[in-house]
Amino acid sequence: MEPAPNDTGEADEQYGSFTTGGGDVVVYDTDNPEAWLQSSYAVEVGPSSERTSA
Repeated sequence: MEPAPNDTGEADEQYGSFTTGGGDVVVYDTDNPEAWLQSSYAVEVGPSSERTSA
């Protein structure tokens, strides 16, 4: 797999991601072109995605 443009906004990050034309998300390691994964489903991780109990 060829390295892809990093659309995460940080050029110095070890990991990058992009969305394919078919809507899949690909996450890859910029230091190792053989380390990547592709998924048709993605969720945001972080404080903004945490649920609060009601």
